[in-house]
Amino acid sequence: MFKRTIRQSPGIYINEAGVLSKIDSIIKQLKIHLPLVITDQTVKKVSAPFLPDNFYDEHPLAIFAGANTYPEAQRLSNIAKEINADGVIALGGGQLMDSAKLVANSIDGKLINIQTVPSNCAAFTTKSIVYNDKHEMIDNYRVANPVTAVLLEPQILQEAPTEYINSGIGDTLAKYYEIRRRLPADKLSLASEAAARYFIDHCRTEMLKVTNVSQLKGDDLTNFIDTIFLFAATVDGLADLNGRSVAAHTFYNAYVKVKRPSHYPHGVVVALGNLVQVLLEGNQQLATEIRQY
Repeated sequence: MFKRTIRQSPGIYINEAGVLSKIDSIIKQLKIHLPLVITDQTVKKVSAPFLPDNFYDEHPLAIFAGANTYPEAQRLSNIAKEINADGVIALGGGQLMDSAKLVANSIDGKLINIQTVPSNCAAFTTKSIVYNDKHEMIDNYRVANPVTAVLLEPQILQEAPTEYINSGIGDTLAKYYEIRRRLPADKLSLASEAAARYFIDHCRTEMLKVTNVSQLKGDDLTNFIDTIFLFAATVDGLADLNGRSVAAHTFYNAYVKVKRPSHYPHGVVVALGNLVQVLLEGNQQLATEIRQY
């Protein structure tokens, strides 16, 4: 409909140790009266020590089935509607974040996303990637409202399984390798696209300089997490159509059809897709440079 649409999401972003211990006051500040909490059993166990005592006992709880499909989103939406929930608090990985967006959209409620693995920037965006029961992507649905708040506990993210950390690095690097051709640094007349170009350059620089995530402290850890979530997601909001993924994600979509079910997280396959894209381009400078990656 429009040539360019700028989207900003979320309304609030906090990446700070101890943020989850203050979630009750954040819920009150956002004027959410009856939230439905959506998580899975693993995340429930991992996150409980960081949350207020009895958090999971004091709020209605729904356990995520593990994949963002339309039937699963409908099941969770039905639970939210049955209890007249006016908001959703989601704790988990990327697919759970995407399901939570659909649920919050269905009740026109507020949404607090708490991503517990740094595997991608799903907590931020207004997009929900929907799969079928064969784990094939069938839709890229854009919800109407921005995410209300994203709360990140650095310790949980830093201690996530290595494959999910690698996934976040690969998915964030894809912002540079996929989008740079749509945003050539010397041909940008729009300030918004120039800002998006800065963000994709930063995504590459920040990811490639990290050698051991477990050793990151202070500002270095903050910057690592901010890059995976804040910087990577903002490219989509600023660049609109020019911020869309290209060959690396196309490779992922094909890979999961051939190699299903894949035990590799999304971003790990996308990381391989980055290499495939550079090879397809025939860019010898990048092909040499990308070996460090």
